[in-house]
Amino acid sequence: MFKTRKLGSSEKQDPNHPTVIGKSAMIVGNLISQDQVQLNGHVVGNIDVNGSPHAQLSVMSHGHVEGDINARQALVNGVVTGNIASDGRVELHSGAHVKGNISYATMAIEHGAKLYGIMSSKDAE
Repeated sequence: MFKTRKLGSSEKQDPNHPTVIGKSAMIVGNLISQDQVQLNGHVVGNIDVNGSPHAQLSVMSHGHVEGDINARQALVNGVVTGNIASDGRVELHSGAHVKGNISYATMAIEHGAKLYGIMSSKDAE
């Protein structure tokens, strides 16, 4: 029923199976991951999703973040109140509502996305 694993060993997560935080979940505190995270719930705290080349945070339409985001890739279709920093791509989809500054390597914004803050390219720094 349970697998045994040596202390300190880790299993590689399949990038096709993200960590999913459901609509009814609320996390108070910081969230750290090295792979894909799909947020449908509410996080009050900072989120750091870096590490692997597949590291990506997806804030879905019901997702809500009150804190700063640092992610290799960040896709937003929900609400973010805080800054977003990415060494990769940031995408604001039509349902995105961001109150904070965004620093990015590449950026995409769909019609209907709302941003209340400053965007700055990391290439310009």
